[in-house]
Amino acid sequence: MGKNEIAKRKEVGMRKELIKISEFQRRRWGENGTPPCSQAIRNHIRNGMVPGEQIGKLWYVDWTAFNSSKGNDLVAMVLKGAA
Repeated sequence: MGKNEIAKRKEVGMRKELIKISEFQRRRWGENGTPPCSQAIRNHIRNGMVPGEQIGKLWYVDWTAFNSSKGNDLVAMVLKGAA
């Protein structure tokens, strides 16, 4: 499967669900969990460890890509567009 085919699948099949970091913390760790601080999650997004992006001054996590890539770094890179 070539890069163009992956890009087409990404365009057609995957819709981004961008959520705020606070919502990501709630969904991922629950109400009683202990999530990393917002700054740590922003750093993870910057470093490509968590799929997401900055829009203006706010940071968002791509929840669809995060759920699709759980534990698979190659999938996470493809969804992020790095591969």
